[in-house]
Amino acid sequence: MERKITIEESILYMEDYQMKMLKANVVEGLLKVGGRGMNGKSYYDYDVSGKVSMKAMYERSKISSEDIRLFLMQLKAALRATEEYLLNTNCILLKPEYIFYEDERFYFCYYPPAKQDIWEEFHLLTEYFVKQADYQDQECVRMVFLLHKGTMEENYSLEKLTTECMQEPVKEEMSRKEKDREEEMGYDSEEHDWITEQELGSSILKETENMWTPVKRFLGRHKKQKWGDWDGLHIEEEEL
Repeated sequence: MERKITIEESILYMEDYQMKMLKANVVEGLLKVGGRGMNGKSYYDYDVSGKVSMKAMYERSKISSEDIRLFLMQLKAALRATEEYLLNTNCILLKPEYIFYEDERFYFCYYPPAKQDIWEEFHLLTEYFVKQADYQDQECVRMVFLLHKGTMEENYSLEKLTTECMQEPVKEEMSRKEKDREEEMGYDSEEHDWITEQELGSSILKETENMWTPVKRFLGRHKKQKWGDWDGLHIEEEEL
């Protein structure tokens, strides 16, 4: 059973080089799309058979750090592939309802009439990550904070942000010599470690709370108009 979503645009359909390129090639990370015109309007049909939208997926669960890693790697791959086929990366839709998932892979809608800045769209997506993050997953909290903060900078680098997010937290361990020295001095490392953990845990809680305060204030002050308010644009979902 084939399943698709359709985006309608109130303009005359014209098949440009972008649609010809998409029909002739399988571009990594992009959904299969077909374009057609009818009654002076344009219709773009995307095959989403067997897939679930990011929006639907995270209505039932929270985003994990592994989800973020997987998404970033596949977004970068889709951007590279789009450029290789001389397509406009700004035409990749990054709203959760237009991103689909199946078998540990994310897929994106390429929409030729789109008039948007993909870097601004990615920043808005990080706001969604902040709201849907699993706050029990400390690594996820670290990653979404880095992404959201980084995309607030002008001309930010997705490559740099991705590298920072992928870095594993550094765990500092005492050297063998230091441990031997403590043992010689009769130093109770277990008691010290327990006290340190308690103090560190308290500190982390305070820092985490302080860390998210400006983010929450920012989201409250910068509520964006919902994407998709182009004239005549709506989504239809059909089962054929």
